[in-house]
Amino acid sequence: MVRSMSLPNPSAPSLLLFSGGVESTALLYRLRQQGEPVQALWVDYGQRNARRERAAAESLAEACETPLHAMDLSGLRANFTRASEWVSHVPLPQRNLAVLALAVNLAQHLGAGRILLALNRDDRKHGPGSQPEFLQAFAELAGTLLPGLEVLAPLHDLDKAGVIRSAESTGIDWSRTWSCLLDRPRQCGVCPQCEARQAAFAAAGVVDPTSYLNRR
Repeated sequence: MVRSMSLPNPSAPSLLLFSGGVESTALLYRLRQQGEPVQALWVDYGQRNARRERAAAESLAEACETPLHAMDLSGLRANFTRASEWVSHVPLPQRNLAVLALAVNLAQHLGAGRILLALNRDDRKHGPGSQPEFLQAFAELAGTLLPGLEVLAPLHDLDKAGVIRSAESTGIDWSRTWSCLLDRPRQCGVCPQCEARQAAFAAAGVVDPTSYLNRR
């Protein structure tokens, strides 16, 4: 079950870390459904699909009338890559730490009462930066820097299929979200994220409206 997301101070916005993917879009639409103020942060940290992610994030934020703050850290790819090294989708393994540090500063600038991440239960296999222990430790640090600031992952008890089911009543157009690891005109359908996306829609019993280059 998705945790209650009511703010202690209803006038203070939440700051949502937003990728334009399934989970962060589900969280954005739920906030909109509940009438809670929210602003979004998208970060280019050198990921291969940055252009597609940003386009999805901008389109969805506009549809929800949500201010979107975009930060360009794409130079990190060059800084963290050797000339002879093939770069995977994410050149910054500890990206959650870097993005959260930026989010704390932006939250202070905006007067936000909390930072929201759309991590789900399946994300725990993606490294220490996605573990509950890391989020708890970072939340304590953030609260020390900005007393009263919360760092929450309201979807962390749900798997990807559960996230999809929980957000069906919000009116999301899932076809506008982006999961693919590649920068192509359409989502490839065969990368790990595309496969996880298709499996989640099937498990949720929800029609996947995505136009894939290759559907599993």
